[in-house]
Amino acid sequence: MEKGFLKANLTTVQKICFAGIFIAVVTILQKVLAINYIPVVPFLRISLGGPAVIIFSSIFLGPIYGMCIGALSDILGYFLLDSKMMGYLPQITAIYALLGLVPYFIFWLFKLIKNEKVMFIIEGVSFAGLIAGTTTYLFLNDNLQLYGSTYTLALWQKILIPSILLFLFVGLFISSFLFSKKYKKDSLPISPICISFSCFVIEVLIMFLFGTMMKGWAFGFKTYPMILICQVIVLFVNIPLNTWLLILLLRVTNRFYKQVDQSL
Repeated sequence: MEKGFLKANLTTVQKICFAGIFIAVVTILQKVLAINYIPVVPFLRISLGGPAVIIFSSIFLGPIYGMCIGALSDILGYFLLDSKMMGYLPQITAIYALLGLVPYFIFWLFKLIKNEKVMFIIEGVSFAGLIAGTTTYLFLNDNLQLYGSTYTLALWQKILIPSILLFLFVGLFISSFLFSKKYKKDSLPISPICISFSCFVIEVLIMFLFGTMMKGWAFGFKTYPMILICQVIVLFVNIPLNTWLLILLLRVTNRFYKQVDQSL
């Protein structure tokens, strides 16, 4: 086994069985137990657990399985549950396919780096930059485009959105501290801080940068600033949630990593 890789000791048959289970679980979490196609912001999906299971499938089964699980769960969910609500958007499927492909390599990379202080600082500075950028944009612009309509931003809205982000920012770092204290490094194949930082990188690269571009393409780039703002808010929620769920899933499946070098 290649040193440092988080690869579970599973047979091909076991991987296929787990993949089928994960596709079903993600479909339910993303389509049945999630808020989709909100009238004002249909590009926003609020799912409590779907992305975390896709990320975990990439770590647990490998990047190809993860990519297939991400893509097939979105396609299956659409044609079973959403086909009457709006047209199929391959751009959205591309987001979830990438969400299943990339995490395996990101977790491998940061598991090798192991400098948790640097990870913590980068994460904090990046979040502060997102808050500052969002606040600056809101105060420099009085209007937001949503499809063909223009909405005027009131002062209370310009204050409320950064305040929500700041609140979530504080909550995120408190949760990161609690994760690192509660879950010991030797009980997981990767440390809690590294899990949190990996979730941060995945969320920024895939859901924020790539995801907003795909949604802008699907829903129109006039709506792009609104998509960005909504995704920033979701980002601050997803990272601690995905971190907690991944810690839980990795603890439950820790016995499958018995051949991985735990000293890394």
